[in-house]
Amino acid sequence: MKEMTYPTEINEKIYEELVKIRLLLERLTREEVKEDLESVASTDERKIMWTLCDGLNSTSEIASKAGVSQRTVQIFINELAVKDLVTTEKRGYPKRRYDYVPSDWQIKGE
Repeated sequence: MKEMTYPTEINEKIYEELVKIRLLLERLTREEVKEDLESVASTDERKIMWTLCDGLNSTSEIASKAGVSQRTVQIFINELAVKDLVTTEKRGYPKRRYDYVPSDWQIKGE
């Protein structure tokens, strides 16, 4: 008799496979993402703003933590959006589309 698997087991296996696929795709596209990102995140302040785009910080919080104006953050977010590097699921709370910060970035204050 064939052993039955429960839906949660199947879901867990599907999830594990999706994670593997995601990691592979991120590795394959890392250089392209890095080039796009660095064309926009060209200063230490912008790099800090990128790291703060986690979906948990509002644009005003990002501005405060990065030491820039809220308008500067909004302009930066718009530039990232043009390159499809951020999403805004909750209004005013930008989130990186890719959980990626280049390892060679030396951000002051970290």
